[in-house]
Amino acid sequence: MGEAGRLDALERAVEGSLAHGALDFDREDGVLRVDGTPILATGWMLGSGACGGLALLAGAVLSLAGLDDAARCAFVPGLGLVAFALAVVLLLRFAPPPSLELRFAEREVRYRRTRVPFAELRPEHLAWRNGRFFRRLYLRHPAVRRQLAGFFRSEERQAADFQRRLWDLLSAPDGPAALGGPLTPVQRWIVGAAAPYGAVNGFRLDRLGASPGAEAGAADRRTAHELLQDPWGAYDLEQLLAAANWLVQDGHRADFAHDSELAARPAAEQEEYAGLLREVDGLIAADLLEPPFVERLIELVRVRYGARGAAYARLVPSLLRDEPGADASDEGAELAQFLGRLFNDRDHAAEELHRLEALADPDLRANVGRLMIWDYGRALMLYRWGFMVGWLTEEYCWDRMLPLAVDIQRRYSSWRDMADCYLQGRLLWSGGAGRSQAEYEQLVTRLAEDPQSPWNLVPWPLNLRRDWP
Repeated sequence: MGEAGRLDALERAVEGSLAHGALDFDREDGVLRVDGTPILATGWMLGSGACGGLALLAGAVLSLAGLDDAARCAFVPGLGLVAFALAVVLLLRFAPPPSLELRFAEREVRYRRTRVPFAELRPEHLAWRNGRFFRRLYLRHPAVRRQLAGFFRSEERQAADFQRRLWDLLSAPDGPAALGGPLTPVQRWIVGAAAPYGAVNGFRLDRLGASPGAEAGAADRRTAHELLQDPWGAYDLEQLLAAANWLVQDGHRADFAHDSELAARPAAEQEEYAGLLREVDGLIAADLLEPPFVERLIELVRVRYGARGAAYARLVPSLLRDEPGADASDEGAELAQFLGRLFNDRDHAAEELHRLEALADPDLRANVGRLMIWDYGRALMLYRWGFMVGWLTEEYCWDRMLPLAVDIQRRYSSWRDMADCYLQGRLLWSGGAGRSQAEYEQLVTRLAEDPQSPWNLVPWPLNLRRDWP
């Protein structure tokens, strides 16, 4: 389990306990902040408040018994204790003590100006102090002596679980993904398969997760969040997994195959399709969706799908009316995707025309069936980003990424062969938009020449079997 997964497990261990309110789990920066205020406030409230309350109760009983002098002797200290407890709570509320920080990216404890590397900590530095009502866990290092968490005595199981999981985090060696340690050869191969997409977006290729260091790590996690949301539309784990599954099962390979079939048709038929596509796209852009728009759209669909065009064309009216079950068939689902892009992506028509132009090259057209890496390489990177933002555990990512790497290795003969197919996939996908193709070609050249690139650190025919604990 990676750092983010262990932090999640640590938080789950204290959910609903007294300690939970004193702990701030910052997954964005990989920091656990310990605020002793709730524990102190609870202790003083229960201690002073309980004593004060008992004194007031005794005073009331004495007053009812007619012992006014004795009642006053009980009321005065009782009121004083209650007032003292409230004063302490207010003081802690508005002038809290500084927080203790456990910073997992930097592997150190911070308190005020003191810094203690995790490497200096020992199990005996985590010490319990047991009281009548509470169990308190302290960090008792010579440089820092502070309370870490407090539990009610009834929360003994949660307290023990918290201590165990906290020590797992403090004593863990610098993990390969989250904390910057070396990847195993197979893990490095997997990261290398996604190297072009990772490198072009500024991510390191020597780990699964974010860069080491607070600022660099936070920047990587922020960028991962932004890229998941745009262009991938993934705002949560479910959407991320849906995007990754789509890339693996269909991806843009299906579009490339269909456009390749279009590009192989006679020139007159291609010109007819291109003219209809420009016409329909212009009507959508101008919001001219009245007749003859539907008729022209049906004709576009009929020409697009060739020999199967009549069957697809019959589905257009029901899809436009959003009738239930209209996209239930394979044809309906495929056509719904095409119409969705045509209506919602203003660049789709121009990009498809660009693909048809590029696919006029018979060599590229013959290679369309080998462009799986364009989809698989991005799916691998989605898993990396999911780990960086804390949605996926390290173990989950490697388990899902290894089978994809095996498929990639079977499909291509070398890193260079894989990279060439990635570039061809990018060329067809981009439609000439975004970064120039030349920039990607230069990136691939740098990856091929860099001695620290995964492509030069592990051989292509490496036996891709799990080689990590």
